[in-house]
Amino acid sequence: MTELAHRQPPTGPTVWVLSSGEDYEGGNVLGVYASKDAAKGPFVEAAKRIPFDLDQAWQDEESGAVHAHGGCDWVSLEPHPLIATTQLT
Repeated sequence: MTELAHRQPPTGPTVWVLSSGEDYEGGNVLGVYASKDAAKGPFVEAAKRIPFDLDQAWQDEESGAVHAHGGCDWVSLEPHPLIATTQLT
């Protein structure tokens, strides 16, 4: 990433990426949503599919991302800027 990219906050639209996986095993993207509200139901459903009792659930204050963790399984809903143009490297 260039120094310029580090100094400038992302602008433009944001998408919300819902993913799930296992600790130290990686994960899979379950969906990409136009808003956090649109992803709330799918996030709850994905968290319900964790086969263990939830031992942690939290929201990142800075980004608004939400996470749920149970046993070694996790679900995350995180914001990402939508990239619509060629990136400078």
